[in-house]
Amino acid sequence: MTDLKSQIQVVLQEAGYDTWLTSTERLDTVGFEDDSVMGFACIFDSAASMLHRWREVEMMLLTRHAADLQKGGEKTWNVYSVFLCSESADEIHSREIRWIEEDLERTRKIAACGLNDRNDLVTALLPLLPLQYQPLLNREEFDVTQRLRKRIATIAPAAATAALDGSVSAAEVVRLLGSET
Repeated sequence: MTDLKSQIQVVLQEAGYDTWLTSTERLDTVGFEDDSVMGFACIFDSAASMLHRWREVEMMLLTRHAADLQKGGEKTWNVYSVFLCSESADEIHSREIRWIEEDLERTRKIAACGLNDRNDLVTALLPLLPLQYQPLLNREEFDVTQRLRKRIATIAPAAATAALDGSVSAAEVVRLLGSET
């Protein structure tokens, strides 16, 4: 992913958040807010840097923006600290990064490394995004004709084959469909 900061902004804006750029201790940071959630997404150079600095960065952001956060009303229950890195993490660092999300002090947390494309970023930000549905199709369901035949068979089994056979007249298909009722 060439520009994680821009991609974060785009994904969050598409989800209905207002975003703005800020900087904290030489880290690129994207602030975000909607009607019920607010927070900051910080971009680290490495997994090791994230693990070493996330608490300090979280506290700096909360201190720097305390006045704005206090104006948030009930949103202050939904303040997120998001810690991201495009570099992959080894197994030990990956486990430690998952522990960041289990820390329930101060803010809700999202942490992820190895963000190589938009799909990785969307997956990491899912707790902040509207519900999404992505149907998974079986191999046979990729064949549109086969899918249509199965659908027709569930409605009118006698017409399933005839409905997609070009040599069968429309009147015959209608007759077969009518005989199912």
